[in-house]
Amino acid sequence: MNTTPAFIPVKKKNKQTQKETANHKRKNMEDEDDLPNSLKEYVSDALNRVEEHQIPELEVELNRLIIEAQQQNRLTQIDWNERNLPSICGDIHNPRSAKKQKVKKSQLVDIVLTSEEVKKRELRAMRFQNEEPVPIKPKKKNIVPIFWGGQEEVDVNKVMEGTSHDLEKAYFRLTSAADPTKVRPLAVLRKAFKMLRKKWKEEANYNYICEQFKSMRQDLTVQQIRNEFTVRVYETHARIALEKGDLGEYNQCQTQLKYLYEQGIEGSADEFLAYRILYMIFSQNQSDINAMLEEMCNTNDHSECVRHALMVRSSLAKKNYHRFFRLYEEAPNMGGYLMDQFVDRERIEALIVICKAYKMGLSLSYIATELSFDSIDYLIEFLKQHKLKQAMQYKERILDTKVALPILLKQSEYTRVINL
Repeated sequence: MNTTPAFIPVKKKNKQTQKETANHKRKNMEDEDDLPNSLKEYVSDALNRVEEHQIPELEVELNRLIIEAQQQNRLTQIDWNERNLPSICGDIHNPRSAKKQKVKKSQLVDIVLTSEEVKKRELRAMRFQNEEPVPIKPKKKNIVPIFWGGQEEVDVNKVMEGTSHDLEKAYFRLTSAADPTKVRPLAVLRKAFKMLRKKWKEEANYNYICEQFKSMRQDLTVQQIRNEFTVRVYETHARIALEKGDLGEYNQCQTQLKYLYEQGIEGSADEFLAYRILYMIFSQNQSDINAMLEEMCNTNDHSECVRHALMVRSSLAKKNYHRFFRLYEEAPNMGGYLMDQFVDRERIEALIVICKAYKMGLSLSYIATELSFDSIDYLIEFLKQHKLKQAMQYKERILDTKVALPILLKQSEYTRVINL
């Protein structure tokens, strides 16, 4: 009777067989004829750093490196003697590298703690017991006052007083020292200021008013008049420029006003601080915004207009567009004129968020309310201007969000470019 075993015998490989297999792989990898000698040495060094059971994993890693180098035609260009070994090797430093590993050696000498040394240490420690930490004050940018003409043409130490009695004066850029007979003194400038405010209310001729105010500012500068009247002139010109959307002229006034406020001259500092925050949001000047917030961090008692501007910045930073457009409707003073300069840009960004959230389309009436349009007609005109006519369903008064989204993403690239 033949008896068969109830199991299939499996021959067990002994350790000697495993070592022979590993050594065979090692020899095959080292003896490739088309490999440069430096790469063969690299492979050999890597194999010497791993255990026998790690060789298959190392082989995969080395093959990957070699194939990538061959595909990039860099097999002979790579300096294999300077390349770190694979991470599986543990110590990845290449032993053939000419760059020596930095070995930090302690240069401290053991100090014997004698009674004299202990006394010295106690005295040194006592020096710092009563000292309080010095608070770090945020650095402020030095605002340089505006000079009309070249620096070499204006002597800031020489005070000049004008003698002209003309209330109106055309603005000309100075190319030489100012002529006192063509410069109006402070008393005449006050009369001219009163006249210009009246003319602006009656005629609203911005080109004329802007030229006259620039001429006044020039007369104040060459006579080095820096007082509350100077602040009033710059503030009034800045407000008129905001109303007409002339941000270049407004920014010149704003820069000089910051300098005047820092000299301790009273004025509407909080109002123009709020404008400055909104202007930085418009210009997307994040570094200046951060610097200004750092200056303001020690003060919590802000006026209403400054708090409003800070909330505008916060709402945009958090992409809370619902809150942003409610703040747009509530802008104090002349903040609305500044927000007008970037509200369309944020409407595009808000529409992108809306289109991603509503895949089945959305009513135009809801969008008009949410994005603070006075009526649906104004919204339709806005959508047409931004090439979204094909995304509107006029009968149903619905915006097709799927069609609108790619167009909006492209429009966003253009609206992010600032023309100052």
